[in-house]
Amino acid sequence: MNSSIALKSQFIKLPGRLLITAFFLVLFLMPIQYTHAVKSTCDFQHRECFTEAGYPACYKKIDIEKYYQFVGENKLELAEQIVMDDKKCVKLTGNQKAFMQDKSGGYVKFGIRGRNVTFWAKREALFAR
Repeated sequence: MNSSIALKSQFIKLPGRLLITAFFLVLFLMPIQYTHAVKSTCDFQHRECFTEAGYPACYKKIDIEKYYQFVGENKLELAEQIVMDDKKCVKLTGNQKAFMQDKSGGYVKFGIRGRNVTFWAKREALFAR
C-alpha cells in the first residue's frame, strides 16, 4: 500500500520536473542569434533591403568593376579616384532602404528609396533583415 502511495506521489511530481527541465533547456540552449535581427544577403525575394555603410556604389557597372579591379591589383590610388568622383560613384551610408533591380556576376543593381538614380555595387553592400 505504501509503495502505491509513493509511486503516485512520484508520478504527480514528474510533470512539474519535466516542465522545469524543458524550461531550462529552452532558456539556456536557445541560440543567441534568435534574440536579435540577423543580416542576410539581399535577394529578389526580400521586400526590403538595406545598404551597408562604407561600400562604394557606382552609377555604371563598368565603374564598380574597375574599382574592384584596381583594388585587386593593389592600385588603391586609382580605386579611390573612381570613388571620389561623385559623377561616377558614392560611398554608401548604412541602413538606407534599398530595392534590388538586377544582379550579375557578384554585383547588384539597386535603387535607394527617395532617390531617382540606380547604383551598382557588390552583393555584400546590401543586406536583408
